[in-house]
Amino acid sequence: MNQEKSLITVRNSIPSPTDLTQAAMERTQKASVKTSVMTQSLIEKSKALRTPSPAADKIGTMLGGIASVVFLFGGASQLILGYTLTGISTAAFGAVALLSNCYHYRKIKAQK
Repeated sequence: MNQEKSLITVRNSIPSPTDLTQAAMERTQKASVKTSVMTQSLIEKSKALRTPSPAADKIGTMLGGIASVVFLFGGASQLILGYTLTGISTAAFGAVALLSNCYHYRKIKAQK
């Protein structure tokens, strides 16, 4: 009789497979929710890091413009000195950089 009671107690204490499956699904659901919350917060932080402050953006555009003008003058001086290939490539790099910075500067102005 004691053995039967102990077997019944053991059977009642062991969870059924459906209980185990349900518990695993609940843990998986909780982990999925935590992961999605963490991912969303990282996305929001990365958006803030991708967009610089207006002051930093303006300063960076100005410095880029100055550097591109230096490249243009450097390319012109290389052409005058007879370094054709490097002069053309340096001047082309400066022209592209200047156009890019002018476009970005106008884009900043239009947003204000």
